[in-house]
Amino acid sequence: MSEYSFKENEYLVVGWAQGLMDTEEEDANGKKVNVQRPYYQLFVLSPVSSYKSDTYTACGLKAQKLRCASDAVWKNINPMEVCNLFFDEKKRVAMAVSTGEAVSLESISL
Repeated sequence: MSEYSFKENEYLVVGWAQGLMDTEEEDANGKKVNVQRPYYQLFVLSPVSSYKSDTYTACGLKAQKLRCASDAVWKNINPMEVCNLFFDEKKRVAMAVSTGEAVSLESISL
């Protein structure tokens, strides 16, 4: 089994989702109306914090669901690719760039 060591700002992309979410907003007359807004999400694995103290330690990878600016984020990447992610001022993923590395999972028996 080969191991991959993450570099700073690298994430393993495992998938993505997009859809429409119902929100309630006020129209020009102040009346509440339901509006559908698009959402875009990227699912990633990344190393846990290396922070250690007398009362805390962590090891391994953490799973994250990140908001994206648009579906253009995943147009040039594939699931299980290691990517550098770039964020906008709203802390949404604005761009994902593959490092050229891909990770495969070993099959397990339960």
